[in-house]
Amino acid sequence: MYQAREYRTSLILAAAMAGGGLLAGCASTQPVADTAVPAHQWDAREDAAYQRYMMDGHRAHREFSSLSPQEQRDYWDWRARNPGN
Repeated sequence: MYQAREYRTSLILAAAMAGGGLLAGCASTQPVADTAVPAHQWDAREDAAYQRYMMDGHRAHREFSSLSPQEQRDYWDWRARNPGN
């Protein structure tokens, strides 16, 4: 009986510690940087480059935020190859 209670106490303690760690991770307000995307300021110049990218590829206009992660990477790859745009 004593071992079963000790076992339960250990499980409860382990669950509480794990839960606390998970909650602490969820509560973080620090932004996470995407290393695949260069640091940028989305301004009128970036918007014009994005519009050019969409027209050059004969794509229908869509908000950048609605693109899939792969489509966003494709844009940033194009942007790296076309820095003057």
